[in-house]
Amino acid sequence: MYGYIDCDCGAHLVRQMAPQFEHACPLPFPSGPDSERPSVPAADFVAWQIRASGKPHDYVYRVWLNRAETTDRMGRAVYFESGGEAYSVFASLTPTLVARKLPAGWLREKLLPAQKQATGYVQPIIPRVEDRPGRALRPADEEGNVPISAEGFEDLFADTGVELEALPFADAFGREIHELALAAAHAASCGRPLHLHHV
Repeated sequence: MYGYIDCDCGAHLVRQMAPQFEHACPLPFPSGPDSERPSVPAADFVAWQIRASGKPHDYVYRVWLNRAETTDRMGRAVYFESGGEAYSVFASLTPTLVARKLPAGWLREKLLPAQKQATGYVQPIIPRVEDRPGRALRPADEEGNVPISAEGFEDLFADTGVELEALPFADAFGREIHELALAAAHAASCGRPLHLHHV
């Protein structure tokens, strides 16, 4: 969700929120085609802000591919294979790690050649889950996505130059949390409806 929240009294409260924050703790506004200018009682917004400040996720994750010949980092997608299928993991301050199944042939025929053309570098080792003793991929959902724990990710990509960076949720989204706290304080004192504007 990108947008801002204002109040009937004219106060301009929250200018922008990161989409990952909204995903982690959805705003208490109605959704749907009839919600062009949704509003919420100030008390509901205060209650939501208290929940959001309670760190709904301890950490958010970012993936880096470190290059052996330079200090440059590449991010934020990395790839692996399992059972003859190719998967990508993208993480840029995301609260969960998900492996998404790629169309047949995309990894070796499109993604890795494009990476080499754009950067002159290609991920040197594409790990296969079955090459790790005792490891197996969790069952995929109906869209072919597979959740991966941070420990499982680090084990899979060990010694491949891939780094998983874990950042405390509150630190990564400190600005948003601070602005929301100010908005909630205003809501508590004002008592008028708050409105969400999508931009």
